[in-house]
Amino acid sequence: MSARMTKALRHETVLGLYAQFHDPKYLDWDPLSVVRSFKGSSDQEYVALISALFAFGGVKQIIASVRNAVGRLGLAPEAGPGSTSGSGDRHVRTLSEIDLEERLSGFRHRIYVDRDLASLTRLYQKTLEVHGSLQAHFLIHHDPAAETVAEGLTGLIRDWKEWTSQLELQTGAHFQHMLNSPADGSTCKRWLMLLKWLVRADDGIDLGLWSGKEELRPDQLLIPLDTHLFKISRKLGFTKKKTPNFQAAIEVTRKLKEIDPGDPTRFDFSLCRYGMFDYRKRSTTKRSTAPLNRGSSKPSRVMSPRFMRSSPER
Repeated sequence: MSARMTKALRHETVLGLYAQFHDPKYLDWDPLSVVRSFKGSSDQEYVALISALFAFGGVKQIIASVRNAVGRLGLAPEAGPGSTSGSGDRHVRTLSEIDLEERLSGFRHRIYVDRDLASLTRLYQKTLEVHGSLQAHFLIHHDPAAETVAEGLTGLIRDWKEWTSQLELQTGAHFQHMLNSPADGSTCKRWLMLLKWLVRADDGIDLGLWSGKEELRPDQLLIPLDTHLFKISRKLGFTKKKTPNFQAAIEVTRKLKEIDPGDPTRFDFSLCRYGMFDYRKRSTTKRSTAPLNRGSSKPSRVMSPRFMRSSPER
């Protein structure tokens, strides 16, 4: 980190990027755009789950895969009260093994195959059967007094791994990639992202489906570290780790708590958007093509703080 990189400059940079990029207009390039279309549907939590777990690789492919999955399952995003379309009671909760096998046959998202999505859906259904909701299942393992959500997430994933064996689910070769856990030291980026979507209040970006619970607070959330955000965090001096892992997520979150102790992950969306747009800008420049300017959600000018351009990562 550069000697010029003061705490005040770090905070100023994070708040500046938040002011620029924390805006729902940037949801066009995020799987949350699909999830938010299910607002008011009992299937929204399930759609959030698969959207988060599919969130690796190119965003266009992620969004296309989520839409493909919900389409195959017959989930409709604009179902109103009393509708027979898009209701979790008529779809996610009641789809049989045969239904899942037939509807998802041939589905694929990168390393995941149809059996993986069917098995994930079965696990979600069992959570609803046993605990009533994914939130209730999580809270059984969560410690309200803990610094983070690690204990709750570890318990939930442990249960699902055990159920995978008990139910004798037929999964693909990479199904365990869906069930990475803090106990493994993984960044758990996709699960932490799901929790952020669910726990933070609805601000036009995050969903707030689990918000308002005293035993599960936004200050317990951890930043979901993807490649872009990890690089930015190192440049900001938020972590000295060479590779992203769960401890790095804790370190970065603690630094963000210096800016907002009660809601440190509110900066995730804006930092990720900056990282994505900065990467696209640099990639475009290398190809000597026009800068990003196709519509309001892809600005042609991306604010680039001076330390991002020049300071080394030490």
